[in-house]
Amino acid sequence: MTRISSYNNFMSGTSGILDGQTKMAKAQDQASSQKVASDLKGYGTDAKRLINAKNMSDKLQTRTDELKAIEARASVEATAFTQFTDAVDSLRQSINGALANQNGAGFGPALESALQAAISAANVEFAGQNIFGGTRAYDEPFVNADLNTLAGQVTTDANWIDTGENRAITIDDGRTVELSKSAKEIFRPFIDMVVNIRKWENSNTALTGRLNAAQIAFLQTQSAAIAPIQQVALEDEAKAGILAAEITNIRDMNETKIAAFDNIVGDIQNVDLAEVAARLSAAQTQYQASAAIFSQLKDLNLLMYLR
Repeated sequence: MTRISSYNNFMSGTSGILDGQTKMAKAQDQASSQKVASDLKGYGTDAKRLINAKNMSDKLQTRTDELKAIEARASVEATAFTQFTDAVDSLRQSINGALANQNGAGFGPALESALQAAISAANVEFAGQNIFGGTRAYDEPFVNADLNTLAGQVTTDANWIDTGENRAITIDDGRTVELSKSAKEIFRPFIDMVVNIRKWENSNTALTGRLNAAQIAFLQTQSAAIAPIQQVALEDEAKAGILAAEITNIRDMNETKIAAFDNIVGDIQNVDLAEVAARLSAAQTQYQASAAIFSQLKDLNLLMYLR
């Protein structure tokens, strides 16, 4: 006897087809995007954890990008400090050499060269901003002038530009540091010393040729005066190097943290493609089976016998 399909049979077959279609569509979307869902609703209870992990990763990435820029800046700053400490050391050697030989031959050019090297270091730029320029980094901190011009002034006050407070940056939670001291604080003691040597020459006699007793006595005072200036310059250079190394270490740690948070995001957000492929295959099988059953039920509809 031929069986007649009931309403429940039709509904069951239809539900199977619709369920299979829904599962296929979801699996296909996930396979295409490689993500669990296209919006936060699709992550259910994991949505809050996903948001927190993404926020932390973004925050760390922003800070890390800043630190990378500071690392590049630190390299230029290191070069400026090396230029400056070399200038100080060169002048110290010239002073001591003149004293040892009791002769000032070549001392004048050495003085000029040391001054210009110091001024160049004081006005060094990175990315259009003066490294030792404080918060007003777009103004050169020292107005350049030759040695004789500076020696003709009462002081170098007018050559030093007010650059505002020293710039600072947050390198880690609760850790804010100054990027560098102001040019005036770092370079003025040496530049003023060089200028004062030329002033002494102008008031007495140039330090050239065989030195007399007064010249020797004066250079002896300068030899003693330049030693602490050189010591401070070397300490400033070392401190800048220590800070640069600290910034690099924190940047490295941040990148490790970013990778960890990205892994958390990936664990929540990314799908297992093999598992998705298996679900897609199962959904296709379900859909095909339900469609085949529905096709058979259609031919067993009671209406076929009531026509």
